[in-house]
Amino acid sequence: MKVVFCKSQLLGPISGADEILVNNAVLLREAGHSVAVLFMYSPAPDDPYYQRLLEAGVPVSWLASATTRTSLFAGRKLFQKLLRVAPSAQTFLRARAQHVVTGLAERQYENCRAYLDGSGADLIHVITPDPGAMVMIRAGHDAGIPVIYQEVGTPYHPPDFESYYREFTSVLPFCSEVVALSPALAKMCRERLPKTNAVSVLPVVVEEQPNGRGQDAGASAGVSFGFAARVEKLKGPMVLMEAFGSACRKFPHVRLKLAGDGSQRREMRARAAALGVADRYDYVGVYSRPEERAAFMRGVDVFVMPSFTEGTPNSIIEAMAHGLPVIASNVGGIPDVLDAESGVLVPPGDADSLAEALLRLAEDAELRARMGRAARARYQNLFSPKVVLPMFLGTYRRVAAKGGAEDSAAANGSSYKHPWASTFIREDVDKRLRVGA
Repeated sequence: MKVVFCKSQLLGPISGADEILVNNAVLLREAGHSVAVLFMYSPAPDDPYYQRLLEAGVPVSWLASATTRTSLFAGRKLFQKLLRVAPSAQTFLRARAQHVVTGLAERQYENCRAYLDGSGADLIHVITPDPGAMVMIRAGHDAGIPVIYQEVGTPYHPPDFESYYREFTSVLPFCSEVVALSPALAKMCRERLPKTNAVSVLPVVVEEQPNGRGQDAGASAGVSFGFAARVEKLKGPMVLMEAFGSACRKFPHVRLKLAGDGSQRREMRARAAALGVADRYDYVGVYSRPEERAAFMRGVDVFVMPSFTEGTPNSIIEAMAHGLPVIASNVGGIPDVLDAESGVLVPPGDADSLAEALLRLAEDAELRARMGRAARARYQNLFSPKVVLPMFLGTYRRVAAKGGAEDSAAANGSSYKHPWASTFIREDVDKRLRVGA
């Protein structure tokens, strides 16, 4: 079976959707399966995700010319500048930008159809709800190739994407199946994306780490909290800084390490100075390679993700793979990812509750060690390649055969049945959410 992963473009090292696509393609390739990647716009030659695909031997193609890509990126920079200069015109500017991007994507339909006709693909797997994905889905459907659309977040969120979703739903009937990242997100997809034929779950898959982080139960002298994400309002970095400032006043031996970039990075630095905690705050830049991610995770004791909206963040699962306890907001698919043994859930935007959680783990080394072990075990049971790749293959075979729900463990000769494997909602058969024990 040959699977072609499709996405409009690579958006950089802090794009969760990019990381999901690359992890899926690379890990399936390394397991000996036939995969390829098709972008609408060419990646930058030095893009780290593009380089990972090439290093893994994954064939990568794109449709538009380099000139089109250059024009698109120049337009994006202009759009971002205009948003900063005239924030009150945001709705108008976004509508105009969407119109332009849609027009550019539609020009690539014939190229996309020609590529897919000659690709030998048994199935295409499309990621992100944008105009390029719409063209790829239509072209795949017209070429007679089954299409899976993967929703990597929460439908119609963040608010800036509402207009894209309203347009995107028009192509959902062309998809054989929509896959979400967790049971709760699958339920949201069925409720908010009513034109879907069927919804199932394919979790985030993160490569196995050779050794889980060994939490030292006696190491209470100093505790490092880590945050790795886009430094934007919806990820909650300013809420984290407020909570960290409160925690520092009660427990002096803590540090905060931040990886990522975004519009609030300078604001965070200024707020750290205002709170008197600048000497306990370390900005380490943007990591883009697996070894850089591993180094960051090994350098912290607790991972924190105080988002206002989420799907199932890659960084949380990466932290769990390293044996780190996690503090995160109770939003989106995060409650499916974490349980009470592996982490602490807090209300989004609640700095006081977040500060309490930071203090709780800072003051209790034994609790950190116990939660870290539970997080590592939960990762192995839900997100490691050995348990997730069979779900991918079972889903691909079912969709390519246009069949009904199938036990992916039995289909792949495995005795392990993923706890989320039986989450399968089909509009014309079963509108109830069935979750495996």
